[in-house]
Amino acid sequence: MSRGVQQGEENVRRLRAYIAALEAENRGLPARDGRPNLSAIAEACGFDRGVFYSNQAAKLLLDDALGRLGLDTDQPADLTAFDRARLREEGKARADGRSKGLEEELLRLRAENASLRAENERFRALRRLLAETGRVP
Repeated sequence: MSRGVQQGEENVRRLRAYIAALEAENRGLPARDGRPNLSAIAEACGFDRGVFYSNQAAKLLLDDALGRLGLDTDQPADLTAFDRARLREEGKARADGRSKGLEEELLRLRAENASLRAENERFRALRRLLAETGRVP
């Protein structure tokens, strides 16, 4: 049996255990936007969410669990359009701040690099002078 097949079977085993735990707790599958939250489920199972796209047995098991368990209704209420816009703007502001910080660091490093190159050229000239004359001016 190949390594890929073994890993696929292990992923299905983990998903079965996760679904059994949800059933024991009388809970549904984690939801996002009215659908199963594949990222949350995969994280809880310890594998990548891509497994649900590449492993047919895992996909069928998830579909079966969705039919039996439904979605978790104890999730926080959906965000309003205002909250989604606010979160999107906050994310942009964080990204802009990080970008500005990286640009400033880049400028500082470029200036330092230019200074070090000039200093290195002075030392090369001194080394050549020392080699030619045997004296340091």
